Amino acid sequence: MPPDRGRASRACASCRKQKTRCYEPGIPGKACLRCERLHQGCSLVQIESVAPEEDPAPPISGADARLERLERTVAALLDRLGETPSSVEHDSSRPASALTTPDPGEQTLHETESPAAPIMVIRNLATDSGFRPSPDMRSLGRALDDLIAPELALTLITIFLEYYGRWITLDPESDPAVLLPRVRRSPLLFCACCLIAVRHTSEGLAASLAPKLYECAQSLVSSALIVAPQSIEFFQATLILCMWSTTVGQVPLGIDSWLLSGFALQHCQSSPLFTAISSQSQQPMRMNETTLDRCCLWNHLCLAHLHYCVGTSRRSMLQAWQIERCRVILASDHAINFEVRMVAEIYLYWTVYEHLIEESVDLLKSVAALQTWRKTWEFVLEQPRSQFLLMGFHFSNLLLYEHALKTKTARARESVVLEMIRHSTAIVHVAMDTVDERTRHLSDHIYHMITFAAIIICRLLNNYEEQLNVNFNVDELDGLIQDLVQWLHSIGLPCHAAHTLGNIIAKVHQKLRPRVEKTPLIAPIDDVPEESFTNYYFPEFLGLGASADGNWDLLSDMSFFPQSPANS
Repeated sequence: MPPDRGRASRACASCRKQKTRCYEPGIPGKACLRCERLHQGCSLVQIESVAPEEDPAPPISGADARLERLERTVAALLDRLGETPSSVEHDSSRPASALTTPDPGEQTLHETESPAAPIMVIRNLATDSGFRPSPDMRSLGRALDDLIAPELALTLITIFLEYYGRWITLDPESDPAVLLPRVRRSPLLFCACCLIAVRHTSEGLAASLAPKLYECAQSLVSSALIVAPQSIEFFQATLILCMWSTTVGQVPLGIDSWLLSGFALQHCQSSPLFTAISSQSQQPMRMNETTLDRCCLWNHLCLAHLHYCVGTSRRSMLQAWQIERCRVILASDHAINFEVRMVAEIYLYWTVYEHLIEESVDLLKSVAALQTWRKTWEFVLEQPRSQFLLMGFHFSNLLLYEHALKTKTARARESVVLEMIRHSTAIVHVAMDTVDERTRHLSDHIYHMITFAAIIICRLLNNYEEQLNVNFNVDELDGLIQDLVQWLHSIGLPCHAAHTLGNIIAKVHQKLRPRVEKTPLIAPIDDVPEESFTNYYFPEFLGLGASADGNWDLLSDMSFFPQSPANS
């Protein structure tokens, strides 16, 4: 029943503010029905909430129901803005001088309150509607403290510091007990360090703790990406997650390292930590210890990004002048072999990337560019632990020859296939012949190169067995794949990335070479996700969809990179 027009003047202050009429406002000592339904203060009588013993509200018409929902939303919005109906009424009844000169107690309150951010107001209303935002850093930090006891935390940081610390400019010789409090101040960094290290403890601990840490890391990253500028710990943590995304996610691209490294590089542009490095200024930098650490971190982020640019067929977010800035570290007298190798590897992948993004790749020109790179950095290839750089060189050639294979005539393909086999087998042999105590702790990119080379051998054996028989022993190539799978299964715990990728290689080999004796797998073959590597890493070449005749053919009609911007 609509309210009596004769009693409209007796509407409560909230209804007058909303320019609407109370439902039955004239009952003395009782709140109007509208205020009761909205659970808000009413100027007719102040109530805390609707008493449970009160009679239920009478049914209202459809139009009134829609109006009520609208009024409830508006009232909630006013409440978020700090403008409740009761405060509106109170303010409107004060003289003008009181509005411009608030009481001292109220003045303190208003000065300390932050103004309402529009999007946050909407977010809060969405939360009231059932949507839940991601937990914040502080709550996740407390969850990490509950998840990892102090003794375990020290153990994990000790492992991380010894084998991975130099990647994020932590001194492996430093005292873990001294470093731990600093790392724990950043929940994201602490979570990333523990997530890598826990996979080198025990199978039971890794199985129970790693999934929880992985979920926590994803939430922390999603929260951190929208904050700028970021601390140095953010860049250290994102680098860890990018370099070992397969390890932490147990599937290639469980964390999209191309995207995450790209975000980190963008944050570098807005961070004062990297001003001297990320600017185009040609002024010489003062290479003290802090600047050297920043250069190392910048270089490693660039390298991780380029790994995934060539590995996922995506455009680089870096420009040529930014690649040139990676050489700054070479001017330091304190640059060690590890840091020089990183610069050489950056230039290696930038070289192959520049040729692969061309609409039409000139094979002779691109291979010559790689040979020029090799001559330029020959002094690094002659130094210890250069085997990974050598693997990268064969890997880059393999990418170029694969790209050329689908554009060659049948006669010309033969020489290309031979070169692909040569570079693929070189990668596998270098990997297995240079095993040492650090093999378990290599970056995921090393294992991606090995896996890529092995799958190419399998596919070429499947498609060009007769041609390969002329120059190679096909049985030895099949045996090489089986030996590689066994070798990968011997590295670390079953949760190590080598086991995951070894099972993928074995599955591809068994499908393409069914006549070859099967290699025992660590995990059941049905549990190995075929799409985990083939559809996400090197997707154009390794899209292993079955053809109409059940065979897996080379996808000769697919281009490796999107069309270049100049021609789009």
